[in-house]
Parts: sequence; structure tokens; C-alpha cells
Amino acid sequence: MSADLMTFGYFEHVVLVLGWVVNNAIWGMLNESMVAALPFVALVLREWYQARREGEDEGNKGLLTLNRIEAGFYAMILIYGFCTAPIMSVNFQTGEYDQTHFQQCGTTVYDSTGGTGAGMSAQIPLWWAAVHAVSHGATNAAVASLPCKPAYQHVAQKLDETVVKDPKLRYQLNEFQQWCFGMARTKLLRDSDGNSVPPDVTLDVDWIGSSYFLNTPGYYDSLYADKPTQGFPYDANRDAGRSSTGPGQPGYPTCKEWWETSGVGLRSRLMDQVDADTQSALSTVFGTSSAEDAALRRVLKGNPRPSRKPGYGSTFADEGLSGWVARLANDAAGFVGMGAAAAAAAPAKAIMVDALPMVQWLTLMAMIMALPFILVFSGYSWKVTGLFTFIMFGTVFMTFWWQLAAWLDNNLTEILYGADMEGWLAGIGNSKEKSIRWFVSFSMYLVLPALWMGMLGWAGYKGGEHAARAIGEGQKPASDAGEKGGDKAKSIATKGKL
Repeated sequence: MSADLMTFGYFEHVVLVLGWVVNNAIWGMLNESMVAALPFVALVLREWYQARREGEDEGNKGLLTLNRIEAGFYAMILIYGFCTAPIMSVNFQTGEYDQTHFQQCGTTVYDSTGGTGAGMSAQIPLWWAAVHAVSHGATNAAVASLPCKPAYQHVAQKLDETVVKDPKLRYQLNEFQQWCFGMARTKLLRDSDGNSVPPDVTLDVDWIGSSYFLNTPGYYDSLYADKPTQGFPYDANRDAGRSSTGPGQPGYPTCKEWWETSGVGLRSRLMDQVDADTQSALSTVFGTSSAEDAALRRVLKGNPRPSRKPGYGSTFADEGLSGWVARLANDAAGFVGMGAAAAAAAPAKAIMVDALPMVQWLTLMAMIMALPFILVFSGYSWKVTGLFTFIMFGTVFMTFWWQLAAWLDNNLTEILYGADMEGWLAGIGNSKEKSIRWFVSFSMYLVLPALWMGMLGWAGYKGGEHAARAIGEGQKPASDAGEKGGDKAKSIATKGKL
């Protein structure tokens, strides 16, 4: 007899197979050493001791004790046969989630099974096979029931993980920042002549792909690369009189050309650093061309800042302008960024979210390994079995609570930034608001499962307690019959009346 059971990923697959392999070995040791039989011996001794403590008025103590032992034995043999003895070969199959659903909705729903591959075989008791099947089925159904919301957090996390690996591109980004972005911001501050800069411009000119610098005459269209740049051929109208170039050689592109030119421009090359799946999800979730600029702004924020040419910071400081100017001066080398705390917290949250399922399955593995000891040392207790059943189910079902936390996180993002989702994607916003939102979403991943396990642990304890009580009450009719039989025999012996 075999059981085909689904798992939610290869990591769970491997650790659960390992858990049941060790479980089988421990159970085999307990059986061969006869330790597994000790609870039955303890049952007989306990009932015998209980009978010896009772007075002579308890009726036929022999029959009463026998009935108690019989009822207890039946209860224990059920636990032994269905919850401890590994009688079914288990075949775990790794589930595959619907990638399209995940990109659109941000929740992981499993719709098929893949091949096995743990390289180990194990057996499983009938009861725990049923618990595994019900737990995974209920979890998957609960996750699938969540309304579909755009996977904002998934897109943001993938962008945060994007690294500019091309050293030539990194070098050119550094050059562009110095000779285009730095020069353009210096010109903007000087042209403002102490006047305040409009808020929308303030946010836009805080990164190198600023649409204001690209589309306003006198900025990127009038600034040039400082040296001949590969991918931009010599143009006599543009490059005549410049050194180190000529016909057939690289030329000096304007900053606008350097950024925007399809294929060879920095924007295109930077977008190529984002993997195709993330680009597809970006298009699906946001569906606007301007979202790509917001995405690139986030990517640049997450990569190390390039060095800057000395002098620009002091130039801003010497201007003596407003606090906004001072902030720009302190951030002259940077791309868009969040506060230091928020920037450090985002990776921590992403790491936690990725690590929680691993901790979940390792915890379940440890429970499976300890299961033979727990059940034997508890004397095949119904109360302990019920508690363990609820805890095992609850551990698997925590997957739903984490998926719910992700769903709520997406909704919270949409509620707070619904009018400016691209600004959120770019990392623009009030740092206090970001910190509060991060704290709330971070807490959901920890508080919801903790509340769930607390409630379920209580329910499991009570369920096991009621089962044990039901078994105890089931012994009562037999006990009463034995007691009455004893009373009748005693009455006859003394010629009394019933």
C-alpha cells in the first residue's frame, strides 16, 4: 500500500522524506527493543495498582480491572496501529505553482505535480498520511480563494534583487552621472537663482533619467559625454573640432542620445539587466511605459552608487540655497533612495519572507522525527495525538497566512499609493509613511501565524481532552456492570436482598 502526497516545493520534499526516514528508523528501534510495548505494560500495572487502592466495597475488582484494561487497550491499539506503525510507502511529489497566477496575483497556487527526486524512500502511518493530504489540500484551496490582486511586492522585490553586472555599463553610468546628471543639476540650481523649484520637478530631477533634464532645452540636449563613446558613431555636425575622434570612430553623444538611443543607450542597456520574467510581470502589473522608468529608478537605487568627480558637492554647498538644495548636494552622486532605515529594512523583510517557509518545513521535519518518542512516552495518549494532529495541520497551514500577509501587503500598497503607484515603485514617498507601512507588513508575517498556532494549539488540546474523556466515559458502562456483578455476588453470599 502506498500514498502519493504532494509537497509545495523541492525543499519541503527533501526534508519531509528525511523526516520520515529517521522516523522509521526510530520506530524500528523502539519496536525491536520492546520499548514500544512498555505503555501496554504500564496500563496493566496502573489499573492493577488502582484496583489495589480501592476498598472492598468497589464490587468485583477483578472484573472491573479487566474491563478497564480492555477499554484502555483498545484505545491504545488504535493509536499504535494508525498513528505509529509505518504501513504505507510514501511517494512525495513536488507541486508546481502557476507562474502566471503568481505574477498576476502574488499568491502561490499549485496546479500540478512534478517528478520526485529526493533519492530516499520512507513509510508513513495511515493517520499522518491523511493529515498531510488534508493539510496541503486545505492550504492550497485557501490560498486559491484569495481575490486576485496585482503582485506589486513581487515586482518590487525582483527589482531590488537586480544587479548591474556589466562592468562597462557600470562605468558608463558613473560617467553619465558625472558629466550629464551632475552638470544638469548644477545648471538647474544656478538657473533657479534662489527661487524654489516646483515639487514635481524636485522629485523628477533626483535621478539620472530625469524627464525634465531629457525634455527641457538647455540640459541633456546641450551636454555631452566627456570622451568618445562606443555605440555612437562620429557625427561631423556634432563632433567636428573635438579631439580623439574622426570619421569611422566613436563620437561624443549628447546626454539625451547617450540615455535614450535604442539598443546602445544607457536606458536600454540598463533595462536589459532586468530579467525577462520581471519585465513581463512589470508590464502585466503596471501596463505603462513610464513604469519602466520607475523600475529603473528602483534598480539604480539598489546598486552601489558610483563615485563622483570632486567639486560638485562643494559647488552646491557654496551656493547657499535652500534645504532642498542642501539635500541634493548631499546626494549628488546618488540615484533615488529611501531613508537609511527603510533601505536596510527592505532586504531584511525579503530575506525573512524567503526564509520562513524553510523554517516551517524544518520544524515539521523535527516534529516527524520526534513523533515516535512523543507517542510512546505519552502512553499512546489520545490527548497528545489530537494536539500533535492540530499542530501538524497548523504548521502546514501557515503557508496560507504568509500568502494572506503578502496579499494584504499588496492591498496596503494600493490603498496608500493608489494614485501614484509608479512613485511607490520608484521609491518616492514620505520616509515615515514607508517605515510605518514596512513595520505593519513585517508584523503580519509573524503575528498572524503566531495567533493561528496559539488558537489551534488550544483547540487541539481541547479536542484531545474530549477524545480521552469520551474513551473514559466509554469504559463506564463496563465498569458499572462489573461493579453490579460484584455487588450481586456479595449479596447472594450473605443471603441479602438485591
